[in-house]
Amino acid sequence: MSKARQAETTELTVELSQVSVFYGEVVGLSSVDLGVGPGITGIVGPNGCGKTTLMRTLTGLLAPREGQVRVLGADPFSSAAARVRIGFVPATECFLDAVSARRNLEIAFAARGARPRLAREQAERGLELVGLRADAARRYRTWSRGMRQRLKLALALVADVDVVLLDEPFLGVDPPNRYQLRQHIEALGALGRTVLISSHLLHEVETITDRVAIFAHGRLLGHGPVADLLRELRKNHPHRVRIRADDPRGLMRALVALPHIRSVDFRGDDTVDFVTDEPDAAYRDLPGVIASSGVLVRSVTSQDDTLEALFRHVTQAGVARL
Repeated sequence: MSKARQAETTELTVELSQVSVFYGEVVGLSSVDLGVGPGITGIVGPNGCGKTTLMRTLTGLLAPREGQVRVLGADPFSSAAARVRIGFVPATECFLDAVSARRNLEIAFAARGARPRLAREQAERGLELVGLRADAARRYRTWSRGMRQRLKLALALVADVDVVLLDEPFLGVDPPNRYQLRQHIEALGALGRTVLISSHLLHEVETITDRVAIFAHGRLLGHGPVADLLRELRKNHPHRVRIRADDPRGLMRALVALPHIRSVDFRGDDTVDFVTDEPDAAYRDLPGVIASSGVLVRSVTSQDDTLEALFRHVTQAGVARL
């Protein structure tokens, strides 16, 4: 499945300007500047990095200590008109244990202003979309973690909103149901809605979107298409390549002769890693080196061309933002 791409537009529906949030002495967000338009954007980072604080600030549940937040052109903390156009799926539990899933959805849609008949229709539609109609009469407390996550997503899928905030939507969801949820989320992005997905599961984010914002310790370290961030990373950090070959020691001798190879390491019976400051030159020269060495190469893989590698580099101690 192809990743959803950010809509080609200059319109920003979510804007943060020098936003800082504090919990007493603890920093939630630190001087964050971020602009997001329609489409899907992944908000990635380790637990405690500020992802949930960002979501709560964008919904108007938290007011920043410093800076300005605008969602659809208004301050969500003071504008009810803006808040009603925002759909929020929290990572925490948000339903009543003692009532059925169907009734929970009806109550939720009614709280958003739907009349009873419309709330019932929206609840049925949401249950159908996430494949939970067969269990809809069961009390919420009897549901698995994955089913609860899917029920929360039903709210965002059905509500007529312009901005959808999903805080760890895949938490506890098994692989088949994750696939269905990804399809629903991609559909929201394709409709032109602004979708922000916070997650520490980087591989899940990569399957949905090519645009991310990377957070650590409350700071925004990088924002944009993953390919652009990786390109920027290559300018400032060494690049690692792994080669599996039938004669790794012979390959090592050929590699160390290249001027742009910083180091070469033997990693096992058939594996060699090398580090270069000039990956484009390394990839250009590699076929000739392999041919002249006479070594049979089984695979060549980059260790630094993934979102996970990018995240590892920019969040390690002492690394400046991209």
